Amino acid sequence: MGHYTPDLSRPEANHASLYRDPAIFDEEMEKIFHATWVYVGHGSEVPNPGDYKTSFIGQVPVIMSRDMAGKIHVFANRCTHRGATVCPRELGHAESFTCPYHAWTYRLDGSLEAVGLPRGYNDGELDYSGLGLPVAPRVGSYRGFVFASLNADVHDFDTHIGPAKKYIDYYCDLSPTGEITVGLTGIYKHRYRGNWKAQLEGSVEGYHVWHNHRTAIDIMSKWVPIMKQYQNLPMKAYDLGFGHNIIENYTLTDEQVHERWPAEFVELLISAHGRERAMDALRHRFNIVLFPNMAILEYHVRVIRPLAADRTEVRQYHTSMVGAPAAINQRRVREHEFFYGPGGAGGPDDLATFDRIQQGMEAWTAPWVLFNRGLKSEETTPGGLRFGHHTQETQQRAPYYEYRRLMEGKAPVPSRIRLAAAG
Repeated sequence: MGHYTPDLSRPEANHASLYRDPAIFDEEMEKIFHATWVYVGHGSEVPNPGDYKTSFIGQVPVIMSRDMAGKIHVFANRCTHRGATVCPRELGHAESFTCPYHAWTYRLDGSLEAVGLPRGYNDGELDYSGLGLPVAPRVGSYRGFVFASLNADVHDFDTHIGPAKKYIDYYCDLSPTGEITVGLTGIYKHRYRGNWKAQLEGSVEGYHVWHNHRTAIDIMSKWVPIMKQYQNLPMKAYDLGFGHNIIENYTLTDEQVHERWPAEFVELLISAHGRERAMDALRHRFNIVLFPNMAILEYHVRVIRPLAADRTEVRQYHTSMVGAPAAINQRRVREHEFFYGPGGAGGPDDLATFDRIQQGMEAWTAPWVLFNRGLKSEETTPGGLRFGHHTQETQQRAPYYEYRRLMEGKAPVPSRIRLAAAG
C-alpha cells in the first residue's frame, strides 16, 4: 500500500492504484469527502417537522432531520457516549433520537436532551451543552437538494453550486410547480465490486453508449428518433468546475418537443413558467455530476457511496414532477424501469462493466487508465469552462482537476466534541 502522490494523476491518465489501493481510498475519504460539499438528501424526503433521513458523508453516518420550526439539520449518527448509531432506519418520523445502549436522547437539532440514569454522574462529569451529536458545520441547499460539509472552512455553497444551477433549473422546471420529489416513487440499490470513481466517471459517459447500450438505443429510438444518431449529434460535455460536469444527451427542436411530449403537458408548463423557461426544460436532456457523490439523470438522482477501494454502493432515487399529470409521472416510472431497473436494458450492463474494470486493474503490467480522448481538441467557453464533444472525455477529466487539488492539499482539521470530564 502507498499514499497519493501528484505523479499518480494527470489530465490524460490516472494510475490504477487510485482505484485499488486501500491507503489511497482512506486518504480520499479524509481529503475529499471530509473536505468539500457532499450531497446528503432532498427536502422532499423530510417534508414535515420530525421527519428524518439517514445518509453518509464518505463513510461517516449522518442524519438529516427537519426540526419543529422546519429547519433542516445534518449531524453525525453516532452517540457521543459509546459510539452506537442513534437511528437505524433510512427514513422516518421521530420526536427525538435515543441510543439503545444507555438511552442518551438527542433532539431533532442534535442537541443532548437526556441520558439514562443521570444520578450516576457526579457534578462536572456530564456537560449537556458539549455532548450533542456533532453537527456538520456547513449546510447548503438549492431547489431542495441538500449538501453538507464537515469542513467549516470549505468555500461557500453558492460558489460551489454556481455553474450547475442552470441545469438543476432545467430539471426542476419539468414540474409545473417547480417542485420534485426524490425517492418517494422508488429507489434502486446496487452494489458492485469496483471503485467509487468508476460510477462517477460512468454517470456522464458518452463514449460507451453506442457500444455498451446499442440494443437500448435501438429501442429508445422509437420514442426519441434522434437517438439513432447519438454518436453523431452535435452535443457537448462541459467541465463546470469544482469537479462538477455535464454531458448533453440530446437537445430537441420545438417540433421534436411536441413529438416527445403531449400538447397538454407542453401548454401546462408554458402556462406555469412562461414559454422560454418551459421550452428550455422540455428541450434539454443531460446527465450532470456534482462531485464527489451525486448525479442527476433524466429520471433519478444517483448517490454514490464508497464502501472500500474495491466496493461501492449506488442508490438511484426516482424523481417525480409535483403537479404534473399522472400519465406523465407514470411514463417517467416506466422509462426509468426500462433502462435502469434490475432487468433493465442499460444500467445492469454498466454495473457488470464496473466489475470487469476492477478485475482488469489487477493487471499491474498496464498501470494507467486513459482519459486523453479529445484532450487536444478541447475548447474553452468565454466564461472559462472546458468543453468537448459528448463522446469525448472532457467530462471524465473534469472531476480530477478538483480531485488533484484536494488530494494535494492538507486534510481539514476535524471538528471535536468537548469532553467536560476530561477538561
